[in-house]
Amino acid sequence: MTSRRFGRHDWLGLTPEVERFGPLLVDRIAGALGESHDELGETRIEELIRTGDAAAWLAYLAALTALVERGAAAGTAPAETEILAGILRDQYRLAPGVLVLSATDVARSQHLEALLEHA
Repeated sequence: MTSRRFGRHDWLGLTPEVERFGPLLVDRIAGALGESHDELGETRIEELIRTGDAAAWLAYLAALTALVERGAAAGTAPAETEILAGILRDQYRLAPGVLVLSATDVARSQHLEALLEHA
């Protein structure tokens, strides 16, 4: 059996919705929660695209997923939370084409699916 090999930058081929809509959604959800969004905003995305790798991108998706979970639990910014959850779910659905997901990543994806089913 041959193992899959992915290039260092293959993760950049994932859909751009996180980069395009993420900062606005993060700002609104974090603001509604009374949290700072500095480490999840546009500057962080730009840094990841310039110097990041797949592991850093997955860590970023994990941080966004945690924000979605906090937003959903608090019931704040429900529309924004649902939209970001959908974007993240799509990232996790497409990721296996260019990344190797850990069991934790798969669990995050499944949790997002469950959140969206109950939204």
